[in-house]
Amino acid sequence: MKISQVILLVLSLAGIFSCGLKSQNQITTHAYFDKTESNPVTNRLLIAVTDEEFLQYGARVAYISIKGDTIIPFDKYAYLGTDTLRHYANVIKLRKDNSYGRWVAIDGHQNTLYDIVPFDNGPDYFHEGLVRAKRNGKVGYANEFGQIVIPCEYDFAWWFDQGKAEVTFNAKVIRDKYDEHTIIESDEWFYIDKSGNKVKNAIH
Repeated sequence: MKISQVILLVLSLAGIFSCGLKSQNQITTHAYFDKTESNPVTNRLLIAVTDEEFLQYGARVAYISIKGDTIIPFDKYAYLGTDTLRHYANVIKLRKDNSYGRWVAIDGHQNTLYDIVPFDNGPDYFHEGLVRAKRNGKVGYANEFGQIVIPCEYDFAWWFDQGKAEVTFNAKVIRDKYDEHTIIESDEWFYIDKSGNKVKNAIH
């Protein structure tokens, strides 16, 4: 990749997604829960249900057990693509006035694991077993269990490809005049491996 890199994130086409865009790259002081090796897997399976006509992005969502018990009630979250919560769910937090808040990953106990990096009108995709995750404005990587496996310390990070990802501690985020596309620039890109170690002699 070049020093000046462009990523087109057309995320403000719908109201719920513009909320995610506007929160991008802001430094905050939110608290997060760290899943450890002793608690990544749960036998409890929770199913997403809605009291609206369709279970679609932005609909009010609750998560119930297989027996039909409500574990995560309505009025807290909106649906963001997770039909079955085993390890974690991607959801949109609902504010007290029912407007959309942060995009977050939560576990079955409603602990917030990290903020979701938005891409392509939804949550970021997994690449080589890892997904980009954000904590208080900094980006790292989470695994399929919702565990942060590479700390959220970068200003910006790209997906993993062939075992390495390009990251930077110093990124400049530029939006176009329509607030639809984002340009990420940095003079200090470098590669890391899946252990978070800097890759030496990687060709940019």
